[in-house]
Amino acid sequence: MFLDHEKYDLMGVGLPALIRPDEFLSFSESEYIMAFLRKGGLGNVVVANLDSYGTRGTGKWYGVTAVSAGAFHIAGLLKDGGVVATGSNNFGQCDTKDWEDMIGVAAGSLHTVGLCKDGTVKAVGFNEFEECNTDDWQNVIAIGAGTFYTMALCKDGKVLTTMLDENDQPEAASWKDIKAIAAGGHHMVGLKQEGTLVTAGGNKCGQCNVENWKDVKAIAAGEQHTIGLRIDGTVVATGNNESGQCNVSSWKNVAGVAAANNMSYAYIRKE
Repeated sequence: MFLDHEKYDLMGVGLPALIRPDEFLSFSESEYIMAFLRKGGLGNVVVANLDSYGTRGTGKWYGVTAVSAGAFHIAGLLKDGGVVATGSNNFGQCDTKDWEDMIGVAAGSLHTVGLCKDGTVKAVGFNEFEECNTDDWQNVIAIGAGTFYTMALCKDGKVLTTMLDENDQPEAASWKDIKAIAAGGHHMVGLKQEGTLVTAGGNKCGQCNVENWKDVKAIAAGEQHTIGLRIDGTVVATGNNESGQCNVSSWKNVAGVAAANNMSYAYIRKE
């Protein structure tokens, strides 16, 4: 979700000192990188936390409309439909310069995924768990990338997925009537048309304990937690809470939610 500062305020934790909440439009964060899309043109992506792999090489990016952070790389969607990437390229995860007509981008730990406007999906990078095997995917309207997997939402409400790991073919392939998806580190989340959730994957921290949630209209997933926005503007969360990312019970009048690694954020309607 993009932040319209005339209509919304930001609530959450973990913003570095170099970023003021009223300056940025959206963000993406992994375990080692935080990438912020700021207002403006040239140099409108700001990177915090890591420079070992050249991830600060975004100063000349222009016309970026979305960013996504992998473990050691960052991908940016351009308004002309191209995708730029910088950082570690050990597995070819930054080889996106020939991509065209893209409307979405998502970065896994070591791979990058792009959604084409014709509903097909491109992926490059680490492919040990077949996370880049998306060539035959069609009619896709949204994508997500976890640590070592890729997922996609199709027009018919079904979900396409790669393996979560070498031993798991996720049950998400059987989901139906899904209107939104969210990719956590090792878990997948789907929001059904009726406002309930379905999950698949790791549940070590309780991030998949959403069976009692109702009246949810938007979702987001961090590394090991899941958050949901209810139709009444309140927020629910479950999973790892080491950084307080699930302390959302007091949030009200929320218009949108976002999650990044071990953080949770809400867009609050201004009075």
